[in-house]
Amino acid sequence: MASQVELYREANELGIVVAQKLLVMAKPWVKGNTAPDPLFDEDGLVEGSLAGFKTLGGIKKKTGASFTPDIDISDIETYGNASPSRRLIQSEGGKLEIGPQEARRIVQELQTNLQAGAFQATSTGGFRAKKTALTPIRYWTFFVLGEDVNDETLEPIWQWWWFKKLAPESGGKISLAQDAESMPDIELGLFQDGEDLYEFGIDGPGFDPLRVELGYASGDYVVGVGAASAGTFTLSYKGNTTAGIAYNAAASAVKSALVALDDGFDAADWTVTGTAPNWTVTTPDGAPIAGSGSGLTGGTFAVTPVEV
Repeated sequence: MASQVELYREANELGIVVAQKLLVMAKPWVKGNTAPDPLFDEDGLVEGSLAGFKTLGGIKKKTGASFTPDIDISDIETYGNASPSRRLIQSEGGKLEIGPQEARRIVQELQTNLQAGAFQATSTGGFRAKKTALTPIRYWTFFVLGEDVNDETLEPIWQWWWFKKLAPESGGKISLAQDAESMPDIELGLFQDGEDLYEFGIDGPGFDPLRVELGYASGDYVVGVGAASAGTFTLSYKGNTTAGIAYNAAASAVKSALVALDDGFDAADWTVTGTAPNWTVTTPDGAPIAGSGSGLTGGTFAVTPVEV
């Protein structure tokens, strides 16, 4: 008999994501800031998406960066019951801990709560600053990016967090020992910005083939042409584009166009159902399809992933 554990757990070592490389960036908080969408394109981070951020530079290997969500709850208890009847959230937040190595100004600002203008250049090529008592707390937005690689495709995987509003909770110890970096570890507390706490995700070409198996996509896409009255559209899959497909094509014709792609997949790998103006396409391995409706007359062309 087959192992019931192996049969049902469907383990995939490629789904174990590790931050082999780490980027930590920060900028002063502005109310209502959100992560750009899209954040990534085929070249990586979308150009300009991190405007205003400053890098913290190298991060200590031992400390790295870690985030611990925190939730405070109250149980509603009923007389005579052994367990709570309900549970209510009283507060929700978290803590971000980082270990910067380099003596960058952004790190000094985080450590001291001083404004950028407090750091004055000296005539001898350095800087000086004055820390006063009860310096007002500064709030920050952080972007954290961990980079991994898909061991099969050798393509990158990016796991990221956009912490909207953070403030230092602990300045950490400034070390003057010979065997340690002088810059301290820093702990920051998470605050609510409007209704939001933080955004996060995993992206990249190395993650694309894992999305369906890991439960983030169904592998189904709805192709729609709206109220098109004539013309053709095209579909693209993994860099290959179909010939023109009639606006009122049968599902079999849409499938034939996809099967004709030079992508290593045959008819048994593709499923297309539905009738014009909407068809549902199931891709061979869950990778996304795109398309163009520039050849259509009227209507609105769209390719929409089916939510899991």
